[in-house]
Amino acid sequence: MLLSHIAHFFAQASLLGHRRGPQPCEGVAIKPIPGIEIHSLTSHEVHGYESPYTLGHQLDFCDVTVLLSHQGEDDQVQLSVWLPFPEAWNGRFLATGGGGLATGYIGYTQPAAVIQGYAAAATEGGLTLNNTIDPQSGQWALRADGSLNRALLQNYAHRSIHDLAVVGKAVTQAFYGRAPRFSYWNGCSTGGRQGIVAAALYPRQFNGILAASPGIYQPDLFAWFLWPPLVMLNNTTTIPPQCVFSAFQQAILATCDGLDGVVDGLISAYREPCPFNPASLINTSIGCPETNSTLTITAHHAALVQSILAGPVDPGTGEQLWYGLPPGASFRGTADTITVNRTTQINPFLPATSWLRHFLLHDPTYNISTLTMPQFLAAVHRSRTQFGDLLTAEQHHTLDKFQQAGGRLLAWHGLADEIIPAQGTIQYREAVERAFQAAGRKVEVDDFFRLFLAPGAGHCGGTLQVGYGPVPVDALGAVVRWVEEGVRPDTLFAEVVSTGEGGTVSRGLCRWPGVLKYDGQGDVDVAGSFVC
Repeated sequence: MLLSHIAHFFAQASLLGHRRGPQPCEGVAIKPIPGIEIHSLTSHEVHGYESPYTLGHQLDFCDVTVLLSHQGEDDQVQLSVWLPFPEAWNGRFLATGGGGLATGYIGYTQPAAVIQGYAAAATEGGLTLNNTIDPQSGQWALRADGSLNRALLQNYAHRSIHDLAVVGKAVTQAFYGRAPRFSYWNGCSTGGRQGIVAAALYPRQFNGILAASPGIYQPDLFAWFLWPPLVMLNNTTTIPPQCVFSAFQQAILATCDGLDGVVDGLISAYREPCPFNPASLINTSIGCPETNSTLTITAHHAALVQSILAGPVDPGTGEQLWYGLPPGASFRGTADTITVNRTTQINPFLPATSWLRHFLLHDPTYNISTLTMPQFLAAVHRSRTQFGDLLTAEQHHTLDKFQQAGGRLLAWHGLADEIIPAQGTIQYREAVERAFQAAGRKVEVDDFFRLFLAPGAGHCGGTLQVGYGPVPVDALGAVVRWVEEGVRPDTLFAEVVSTGEGGTVSRGLCRWPGVLKYDGQGDVDVAGSFVC
């Protein structure tokens, strides 16, 4: 989920700063931290490390692992800090976030940061249960007696962010002999949500925050995650193979690509309703690699696609429960299917089924294929009422302390995000505006919080979809320049290797609410041919 994000967000940070004298890596020790019990701290030098996520680089660093718990709790948390040797340190601390139901992945997000000179931290938040499970399974949410594990829920919601900040910076200061000059957050998906929460709840811990594809309204997102499997199970005679969804995706692109004034393989006019009618493909014959046959698109297929595009709705009240699939996005994110021997089954988004089984039903064996509309609606209600205050609190809209502390928040979101629709991030940005207005404060939110939307880009810059659009090349660098030099990002340079002739496609992403417009004459693959 986060791999392509990592490749783009740790680039081109200059190497600055040195410390007066080296502390032996093996001798790192930190002072007590209120509310946190340190059970062990181990450290050792690493030389010539090669990560599968940063091929071609050999890393030298001090690897520090902290095992901790929170006072009054029985959680066991592992936190890791990778520290470039003093001559390579850029004087900055970087906390990295997680994805799905994980607070972070140790050793996954840190290598690219260390290459750029950051002291980089990650934590699993106790959610691996001492490295025995994958957090995406959701097993960590329940105790042995079947009750919710409130301590780990707190870690997932926000406490792990604080751990990374206070423990990570304490380790950094202990090793280098001085505190980092600046502290940053970088995360996508859940990591993006964590960045938003960091600004709201821990406003003085980070000078700059990069929040990509943030899953901000998680209890509501659950409704969207399970909607495509639900309508496939309840509204169709057979589950469609992915070739059917691909045909609709390509037809959507063909219909709506030109709404922004140019046919470039990307849908940029996100405010314009996409006039595609799924019924227009009924009786169309398509080749299907999954079944090795020719299929005919049916009225059932068209109705299913219409429901997925429209998003989750309560059929009894007509209430829109969340947003639907963005025009041009891949169906594989939340409407994935698997075909074996010409038999197709749903392949639900794992964090969604884990959320349903462990967080809501407290039944790890629940079979999602039995999910009915009434059960779905009850689960959505339970998700909102039980976890809304924890994961979608009104306080997350209030960024006044972050603004007063001089913090800078940059968010970006792909307009073809197949997992988390960008409308939720736009909704959050508007809610921040309203919160300042309600408080009677005349604040120009763009002075500290800017949002950029990327046409054609998938989740965290992923490449699952046809019409894959450019993604930010150096978003973290833009945050650093904003914080340290006062250079406000008016556009965000984005680029991708073309799937056509092997060239590149670039865009200067617009600061929200701006929209990219073609100048009418330039090369459609070049950023300079578009204006905001």
